[in-house]
Amino acid sequence: MNLRLPSQQQIYDTAPRWLQRVLVNAEAVRREWFRRHGAYQQLVREHDPAWYYRSRAEQESWQLAQLNRLLAEVRRRVPFYRHVLPDRPLTGLDELSTLPMLSREQVRRDPFALVATDLDRRTLWPRKTSGSTGTPLTFYLDREATRNHQAPADAMLAAFGCRFGEPRARFSGAYVVPYTRIQPPFWIWIDLYHQLQCSAYHLAPEFYPHYLRALREHRVVYGTGYPTAWHLLAMYVREHGDQPPRLRAIVTDSEGISLEQQAVVEQAFGCPVVQTYGTGEVGQIAWQCEHRRYHVLSRAAIVEVVDENGQPVAPDETGQIVVTSFASSGTPFIRYQTGDLATLAADDCPCGRHSPSWLAIEGRIDDRIKTPDGRWVGRLSHVTKPGIGIKESQIAQVARDRIIIRVVPAPDFVPASMQAVLAAAQRYLGPTMRVEWELVERLPRTRAGKLRHVVREVPDL
Repeated sequence: MNLRLPSQQQIYDTAPRWLQRVLVNAEAVRREWFRRHGAYQQLVREHDPAWYYRSRAEQESWQLAQLNRLLAEVRRRVPFYRHVLPDRPLTGLDELSTLPMLSREQVRRDPFALVATDLDRRTLWPRKTSGSTGTPLTFYLDREATRNHQAPADAMLAAFGCRFGEPRARFSGAYVVPYTRIQPPFWIWIDLYHQLQCSAYHLAPEFYPHYLRALREHRVVYGTGYPTAWHLLAMYVREHGDQPPRLRAIVTDSEGISLEQQAVVEQAFGCPVVQTYGTGEVGQIAWQCEHRRYHVLSRAAIVEVVDENGQPVAPDETGQIVVTSFASSGTPFIRYQTGDLATLAADDCPCGRHSPSWLAIEGRIDDRIKTPDGRWVGRLSHVTKPGIGIKESQIAQVARDRIIIRVVPAPDFVPASMQAVLAAAQRYLGPTMRVEWELVERLPRTRAGKLRHVVREVPDL
């Protein structure tokens, strides 16, 4: 007799509400073991946002010393870099462009080659992300990396009056409730974080007032997560006059919205909205200032904007974002090609910060899917995670009730794995949406060379 044990998701879905809360808090404890262990507050203080008002020369001098320490340790500890990094210190940051860039394909091919041999693999945090290109990627982070990803983010939040431990609301792709649920709640309280974790996939118009009521009842003081979710709520507030919670700030991540949409959210919630840029591999490495420029967190990373040959672009030109993270020499990312594009600013920002800044980030604003029941759904890149051997993918809405997932196969593509992809997409898009997939040789790019993971190929719905 073959007994099939229930999956973690099935256990969660069938558990009573109190047990679901216990389960999400257990997961929060696991994550905190990685993110905020040890002398963490000292690390946060080292990322004091006042650093970015120092002169560019002072920042670059510190970065060069930090970079040379990193390169020496990585060359000694990590197999992938043992024979590709120089055995002498660099004399200037301009020499960074002489080092090879790291592609997502190289990480995908052998992620453990990028892990120090002296680390216990059992202590690593396996991460899997589809990213903005829709290409699945598995990588590993050690505790030093996860701490150094979190510390600058917490330090920047504090600068906006938002401190970890105060009640907050977060909209993200985290699984909260099954799509089939048609009645609130579509959120769950995480006691350890004092966080109202909200599903971004149940934002249908009839549920907007329930979300706003939950935010008020939990007395959240700031918000984080998907800006598209906050924008949907803001549009409802503006059109219907519902009372939003009083927030100090909304700090967004994972995707982008236009400056016009950002202004709508600020008007509706009566607080500043700050868009950030980062990836799961390197953490958050750029934050907007009050002048809407994205400032590089130069204490956390060296960030280049380069052309197709890996050379720095001229000011006011657009190029690929390439990151050298200071987070860890055990699981390093050196000259990592993010696949995202930015336009480099030509001068210092009027805000007074002297870290490098970008006028805009290109290719982060994906189309959103509109379901037949009126929900807008974005940030669907993670639905392709179960697929095996997917080189690239794109989710296209070709009709009001029809989605096609286009797949460029890698040599190890497993067609049967697409059943799990379809199931994941169906779970978020609902039973009224037909979901199919097809193989294609290539996917179209924008004029800037960016692959859009979600596209709507039907007239405005």
